Amino acid sequence: MNRFRWGFVLTLLVSLNACTNNDIDPNAGTVTVTPTKGSADFTKYVAVGNSLTAGYADGGLYRDSQLNSYPSILAGQFTTVGGGGFVQPLFTEAQAAGSGYLKLIRVPSLSDPTSLITSIAQVAPGAARGGTTVVGGAPLLTKFTDANQNLGVPGIRVSDILTSNYGFGNQYFERLVSNPSATTYFQYMSDNLNGATFFSCWLGNNDALGYATSGGTTPLTPVDLFTTNFTAAMNKLTEGGRKGVVIGIPNITTTPYFSTITVSLAVAQINLALNNPTPAITALVIQTAQGVRATKTGDLLMIPNALEYAKIGSSTAGTKVGPYGLSATNPLPTQYVLDADEVTALNTAITAYDGIMKAQADAKGVAYVDPNTVLNQAAAAGGITQGGVTYTSSFIQGAYLVLMVSTSHPPVMR
Repeated sequence: MNRFRWGFVLTLLVSLNACTNNDIDPNAGTVTVTPTKGSADFTKYVAVGNSLTAGYADGGLYRDSQLNSYPSILAGQFTTVGGGGFVQPLFTEAQAAGSGYLKLIRVPSLSDPTSLITSIAQVAPGAARGGTTVVGGAPLLTKFTDANQNLGVPGIRVSDILTSNYGFGNQYFERLVSNPSATTYFQYMSDNLNGATFFSCWLGNNDALGYATSGGTTPLTPVDLFTTNFTAAMNKLTEGGRKGVVIGIPNITTTPYFSTITVSLAVAQINLALNNPTPAITALVIQTAQGVRATKTGDLLMIPNALEYAKIGSSTAGTKVGPYGLSATNPLPTQYVLDADEVTALNTAITAYDGIMKAQADAKGVAYVDPNTVLNQAAAAGGITQGGVTYTSSFIQGAYLVLMVSTSHPPVMR
């Protein structure tokens, strides 16, 4: 079991890079090992989860990202030890662009935050079917209502799985069900578990991510609700003694999404733009739930807000009363900063969610994987080397996927 858990974590690390067949093979040159399934039965594998399960990448879901989803990679590995076929709700080749996605058109300069935004272009949707859009204005996508084994739904939270009209607010779930007003994700999951012998469950990320990516303005899922819904999911997944693996929530704030544009980088850019004023600017001024204050250690900025940060110092942004982001009368709004207190609240919630998931996994006798085992090594000095390839948390160049679920996913090099 320990060997299986470690192998699964490594598979996740590789699959999170959303590599294609043209990328470097991280296993090249390694010693060939004859795979064995032990006591596991991979005859029919079903994957439950959200964006990473579905294959969401680069701000969208499209055929190539689906084919490179980690369940697809795992299913391919399972076939070497007797695993069966794996059905995914793939977009057709004619509609390969799916919901549309972001394409990297040049390598950005990490010293220039705005270049992180201007180095991408939008690929138009290829599977929009027209008609009424879901809540939020996202287009409806080509339906796939056949039996399915990859049940990943981008954006779904544990708090959503028992919501009856969830399909009206999520274009990715709406395309999978015949009656989006009545079908819950729990029911959809139940219907597609028939005959399943093994499962993976990676739910929970979005219950934390929405809070993190919104600068703390979207509420965290209450722990009691998370417990109730996740317990219900696990009772169904392990029905009849079915085995599988539960994957925890990683430390979100160590990802490139939060670690690439730092406060110190923003301050340095401002001083440079102002021809190194005397005295030098040493901090930004931000709005927090506790009031307006100067930035401090632990405050985090976010890649998608790069163009907003480029306005700092302007008198035509924000309240327009004083320099934007540098004055108590014109602070950087709370949604553009995940402040230190919000980071603490986020990490407290993640610890609670992970504790609930691990407790359920242990109680049901299934494996639990802590993704931080590997991701923390990738974020540490020197990164982590596998098969002669070194992975780090450097944005794009480090081959470390930004673990986001919203449409603000920064793209990865393909």
